Amino acid sequence: MSSDYALNPPPEGIEDRANAAAGRILMGGPVALVTTTWRGKSNVVPISWHMPLSSKPSIVGIAVAQERYSTEMLKHAQEFALNIPTRPLLHHVQYLGALSGEQVDKFEATQLETFAARTITSPLIVGCCAWIECQVVEAFPIGDHILFVGIVTAVRVDPASFDDRWLVGDADTRPLHFIAGNRYSTLNGVMEARLPQDYEAPERVLRDRLAEELELTREARERREEAVGELREEVRRGHAVDPAALDDLAKSGIEVSPDDLIDLSKGIVLGQ
Repeated sequence: MSSDYALNPPPEGIEDRANAAAGRILMGGPVALVTTTWRGKSNVVPISWHMPLSSKPSIVGIAVAQERYSTEMLKHAQEFALNIPTRPLLHHVQYLGALSGEQVDKFEATQLETFAARTITSPLIVGCCAWIECQVVEAFPIGDHILFVGIVTAVRVDPASFDDRWLVGDADTRPLHFIAGNRYSTLNGVMEARLPQDYEAPERVLRDRLAEELELTREARERREEAVGELREEVRRGHAVDPAALDDLAKSGIEVSPDDLIDLSKGIVLGQ
C-alpha cells in the first residue's frame, strides 16, 4: 500500500450511505429528556442531539427540529433541563417521543413523577440518573433544526450512576443510550486504555526505527559498493566472471543494476 493515501483504494466491503446517515452514525450517547415550562404549562421531549460546548463556563447545546412544539416552548421559556433517564424509563422515553405536547399533556399522560429544580422553573423527572439545569443564551437556526445554547446553572447526579464519570453498576442505574428507531442500549463495561511509557513513546519508537533503517541502509550500501568493486576488479584483470554471482548478490540483499556499469566485454563470461 502506498504512503500516499490518494493512491490507495478503500478497504474491501465498505459501503456508501446517504448523507443523512451521518446523524445516525454520531448517535449512541445518553438520551436526554428535555423539560421546559412556559405560562404554567410544562413539556418534555426526548432528544439525542445534545453536546457539551464549553467547560469554563459550562455550556451545553441541544438541537431540536424547527417544527417541534418543544422548539416554541424553548424559545419562550429561555430555559430547560436535561434529565438523563435509566433503563426503567425505557418505554416512557419511546412513548414521549411519539406524542406532541401541543395536543397532549405529556406529564399527565405518562404520570411521571417530578420534583423542583434549583435554578429554573422547569420540572425535573424522578427515575433519572443525572439532571442539568440551563439558561438559554443563544439560539441558532441550523438547517431544519435550531441549536439552543444553554449555560449550565445547576447539576445533580445519582451517585450510584455517576461520580466524576459514568459508572457501570446495576443495570437499572445505567443511562439509556439511543441507537435508532425504538432501539436503545446501556453501558456494558469499562475498558482502560494503557498510555505508552516514556520508553515506549511513539515518536521515540519511530525515531529509533528510522535510525535503525538508516544504519541498515548505510551498511547495505557499503557492502554493495564493496561487492561491485570486487566484480569490477575481476573484470579489469580479465578474470572469468560467473553471472550467477550477480544473482547471489541480489539474494543477499545487494542489488546490482546496469547503473553500476560493470563492463563485462573485457572479461570471460562463463557459459558463452
